Amino acid sequence: MGGISSATALRFHQFPLLCIGTFCVGIYQSGTNYYRYAAADSMPGKESKAINGILSAGAIASIIGPVLATFFGTATNIEYEGSYYVVSVLAACAVIVLLALPKIQSPTPAHMRDKATASTTPNYPALLTRPRFVLGATISFVASFVMVLVMSGAPIVLESTFSQNAQTRMVAMQLHMVGMYLPTLFAIFIFHKKNSEMAQALTGLIIGMLGTVVALAASASYAVTLDLLLIGISWSLCYAAGSALLTKSYTESERSWARGVGELAPVLGQVLGSVLAGVLLAAGWKTVFVTVLAMIVCALIAMAGYRNKIKS
Repeated sequence: MGGISSATALRFHQFPLLCIGTFCVGIYQSGTNYYRYAAADSMPGKESKAINGILSAGAIASIIGPVLATFFGTATNIEYEGSYYVVSVLAACAVIVLLALPKIQSPTPAHMRDKATASTTPNYPALLTRPRFVLGATISFVASFVMVLVMSGAPIVLESTFSQNAQTRMVAMQLHMVGMYLPTLFAIFIFHKKNSEMAQALTGLIIGMLGTVVALAASASYAVTLDLLLIGISWSLCYAAGSALLTKSYTESERSWARGVGELAPVLGQVLGSVLAGVLLAAGWKTVFVTVLAMIVCALIAMAGYRNKIKS
């Protein structure tokens, strides 16, 4: 629905319909984001490895997605509408496959099902005071906020400030998408030790900080492109680490409601990053990167404050 509505909106120049289409895609994305928790359930004690592994599959999409959309648009002479038609076709294929498959069983591992059925009454105040939950939510929020803010603002900066053409901007965004998913494949082998989430998150934040400092210092298109890549890597490592921390912050009987609360963190980060991108760009393109830098520093301070509590 989202793909068809968006493509039709672009064809007939109907902005309200485009908003409806992207809204539908957003609803889809909010639901499918839970797949990383299903992966964590399948590997008790190795949640970080499972989440990193399942997120790394996005590297394939980051490479072939823009190419496929561009090829489809060029072949049919419908330019940007092509990407949304690709979304529609792939979504239709997924629906057909799901309908053809036997009934899918619950992803909850057998050793967890009996305990999981005995859900407790939600205790939100207690959850919000647990160090792993607070830090996991903070890292997820900052990573998502920074990623969306840069992803929304950088292409506009490349076009309006540095006069880069559509092909260059597409390459920059493709690098950003590769950075968002490919690093988790290597993180499986680098951050494989127990309770390695802190080291993974710290690495991601430092990488994001370096990219942002370069963008501010160089004030050039290549620096902005590099920042897109490094912010993608930063999100990749921090999002996986923050998600892993969240999975370790609640008991099995609390999963059904605690995950919903934890998922608010990255979602709010994405929403605020998207809303503020235009506002910050209006104040000057460097304002975007200064804001990114400030948010990363805040996350580092939070990590320093909760480090000993997490270990204990």
